[in-house]
Amino acid sequence: MEPTRETFGNIPGWSQVLFYVLAVVTAAVFAFGVWRRYRLWSRGRPMGWRLADWRSWAAKWRPGWRRLLVDGAGQRRVSDRGWAGRAHVAFFAGFMMLLLGTTLLEINHIAELISRNLSFHRGSYYVAYELTLDVFGILFLAGCGFFLVRRLRLPPSAGHRASDWWVLGTFIAIGVTGYLVEALRIVWQRPEGIAAHCSPVGLWLARQFFAGLTEPAARSAHLAVWWLHAVLVFAFLAAIPFTRLFHFIAGPLNLVFRPGAVGAMEPVDMATVEATGRMGAGAITDLSRQQLLSLDACMECGRCEEACPAFATAKPLSPKKVVQDLKGEMELALRSARPTSARRLPGEVIVEEALWACTSCNACVAVCPVHVDQLTLILEMRRNLVAEGGLSGTAATALRRMQSAANPWGLPAADRAGWRDTLPT
Repeated sequence: MEPTRETFGNIPGWSQVLFYVLAVVTAAVFAFGVWRRYRLWSRGRPMGWRLADWRSWAAKWRPGWRRLLVDGAGQRRVSDRGWAGRAHVAFFAGFMMLLLGTTLLEINHIAELISRNLSFHRGSYYVAYELTLDVFGILFLAGCGFFLVRRLRLPPSAGHRASDWWVLGTFIAIGVTGYLVEALRIVWQRPEGIAAHCSPVGLWLARQFFAGLTEPAARSAHLAVWWLHAVLVFAFLAAIPFTRLFHFIAGPLNLVFRPGAVGAMEPVDMATVEATGRMGAGAITDLSRQQLLSLDACMECGRCEEACPAFATAKPLSPKKVVQDLKGEMELALRSARPTSARRLPGEVIVEEALWACTSCNACVAVCPVHVDQLTLILEMRRNLVAEGGLSGTAATALRRMQSAANPWGLPAADRAGWRDTLPT
């Protein structure tokens, strides 16, 4: 007999109808959550990309798609983080493969509704499909287990929210119930040969824990666990735009839309300054839409903070905190009838000492898995401080010396290169 199984085997018609009703509701909640974030991004400055100018548009996108493939799908900036990096790669690979498998199963179901001859979920494809999902499901759960243990001993640089426990618990419950559904299906369906052994995890669970169940009992348990699994998946999908999981959406978008040069400041056009009254970033709406999007892409992993030399020397600067404080300011728009709050970014949202502590070394951007450009955010706020006469301390002294002596130390021209004499030969 050819190896296969029904997409909705043992699931009655009323359950199938209710399943799709819940799927529509979940999609609506998900779409509302994404629109809610997009509404915040749209309050930033336009990115200057016009659909009519499609050649320029495509050229700007090309590096972004490369970043999406290499740093997004390829996990280049994550895989070098020891066991944490390996666990994230395992989790990511397992999640993406399970998502692909679920998508292919739904495509097969739609094809079956059109014609039984269009069904492809059988034979060698079915065997490879079941075995692949069993293996990658283990990788998914292994990654979740590692991060669950790691969260109990959370590194100080990593962010923490109470919802993180719910997210991890939901992931683990989805993986475990998926295997239980498979095991109970094997009990009542009783596949033989390769049709059973292509699902090794489900077969082992069936033999170890459910071998004594009668077919009616196995069918009842299968339906109950199937519904539990479905509800968990719907809850996870609906929660994505409202939790840290939103970096699943914002992260890839930021990889595509982020400008190629990091830390590069736009030239000042005085005509534009006079027309807009804007110099640098004084308010959250002075940031571009891509920069606001990047705030949502941040997953609070803390790698930027670990790489920052200013933070390492106890300066009042944390690149992660800069991004999260700006994100908090952006979210005030959700609770206010005004486009933004009245607070200024430099001085009120971000303390001036933190902005001047940045050495502009770009280390934070170089390690960010989703290419958040913390440096440009800081430089734009610095520019606003200078425009508002907020430059003081050593920075102001250095500029005055540059004006009078052409060097930041105020040395005579003959002594400007004297520092080289102190270097070892």
